[in-house]
Amino acid sequence: MNPKITVALFIAALVSKTGVALALTSFPSASKLNIVCPLDGSPYVWTPVGSKSENFIWVCLECGHHWQVTYPEDSYRSWLDVFLDPAFVRDYTVLYLRKELDLPDPLKLNWIGGRQTPERYLGYETYVFKAKDLSVTIGYPVVLPQNTVYRIKIEDGGRIVWEGQLHRRRFLTSELPSQNNLRTVYDYYGGVGVFKKGIHVIATSYDPLTLKKEFQTVNDFWQALKEKETTRASSKDFVSIIISRGDYPTGGHAIQIKSFSWLESYPVKLRFEANFTDPGEGVYVTEAFTNPLVLIPLGRLSPGLYTVEVHVDTYILTFDAQGKPVYTLLLTFREELWTQTFVVID
Repeated sequence: MNPKITVALFIAALVSKTGVALALTSFPSASKLNIVCPLDGSPYVWTPVGSKSENFIWVCLECGHHWQVTYPEDSYRSWLDVFLDPAFVRDYTVLYLRKELDLPDPLKLNWIGGRQTPERYLGYETYVFKAKDLSVTIGYPVVLPQNTVYRIKIEDGGRIVWEGQLHRRRFLTSELPSQNNLRTVYDYYGGVGVFKKGIHVIATSYDPLTLKKEFQTVNDFWQALKEKETTRASSKDFVSIIISRGDYPTGGHAIQIKSFSWLESYPVKLRFEANFTDPGEGVYVTEAFTNPLVLIPLGRLSPGLYTVEVHVDTYILTFDAQGKPVYTLLLTFREELWTQTFVVID
């Protein structure tokens, strides 16, 4: 059986006070894992993930207590993989950085704010919290808990003091944070009637983003790229990929690239993982034609044969009684996979 299907059978939507995520029912909440500070019971505990001291040397980020213990493997893995509520991520990150950056205790601040996800970013959640001069922005794709990468920006007095990521309890500094380390340009209206559903390979003599402002309308920009679509590019061309869901009669449909990998093989594989989101029953949508698409400029490629793969997860968006979004993974018996092959010549 397809592993994705097996996993999906255990999926349930968890709705917290401040956010929504998908979680496996086998994953207990952080409070049930018993990995808390033995001194004061705080859940804001940390171990140096990725080092020899992982799951051995522990510190409570709230009270500063240190201890040494190795927790059972299943409990520790569940602690690593559990979905973290955005408000928890906010406090966890500030507590982790407060000594280094001279930040206040986040647990003593009166935070305001919450979910700020724009309509066009269905499938990717954004939260903004503010307290006094401190502002914390958190974004993450709607994926399984163990795959969730929280992108975090902390501002103090209007100045960015830290940007980075939190993945499976590991903090990673990011000097130039960007989704999947790719330049991605999303649009929902400009490609209507231009790009059909599928993968489109674009070959231009320039980086398309450098000339975008020269077009009078967004539609002109997409039409100009459509005219450069090909399956046979030159090594002197600037190659871009456009992934389009095709035309829809209403809004509410979204696309989000969640990861990218380059696999050296023959042909070379350009692998994308994408989230598609569709509105569920009763969800308000705009009455306008849309074409959810994303432009991914790659650059000049070496001669050879290339295959673009797009691995698709589709979610249905609904809202609970409190107005919180609930994303439900659409179960399929076969993975949805899009492919397109092209060649680059000298």
